[in-house]
Amino acid sequence: MNKTLRMLAVLLAALTLTLCFASCGGSKTSDGYTFKAPDGTEIAIGALHDDVIPKLGDYESVDKTDSCGGFKGQDCTYFYKGFRVYTTPSDKGDVVNMIELTDDSVSTPEGLTIGSAKDAVIKAMGNGTAVGENLSYEKGDMKLVFIFRDGAVTNIQYMAK
Repeated sequence: MNKTLRMLAVLLAALTLTLCFASCGGSKTSDGYTFKAPDGTEIAIGALHDDVIPKLGDYESVDKTDSCGGFKGQDCTYFYKGFRVYTTPSDKGDVVNMIELTDDSVSTPEGLTIGSAKDAVIKAMGNGTAVGENLSYEKGDMKLVFIFRDGAVTNIQYMAK
């Protein structure tokens, strides 16, 4: 019985680490959707921090927390007008692991913004995969997620699968 409990504890610890790595985005590079910032900088999931953040110029603020991904360093959220860029440490350095659009001052390359109607998203992107009221689209190693409330987009997220 004691041996079984130890084995169960080891398996649970391994599962917890696996889920933590997955939630922090790992170190993938994108062959899927990219976000084009208002200054023209294209940002892909998996891009190196040093290839993105300096090009975007001054950010409004940054939040830093100890990384949950098993790598030494900090997870950072850079706040810009209309969007956020999330970075996390990886085996190749700090990488972009999520981009989040937060207001209608920025758009996807398809012209979709916060406030776009669900019908407009479906017309531009196709049916996608429904997750509750939300829609998710996959391309390459990425997901593009549209979050809705009352039939209008309230949040758009670019992330690794």
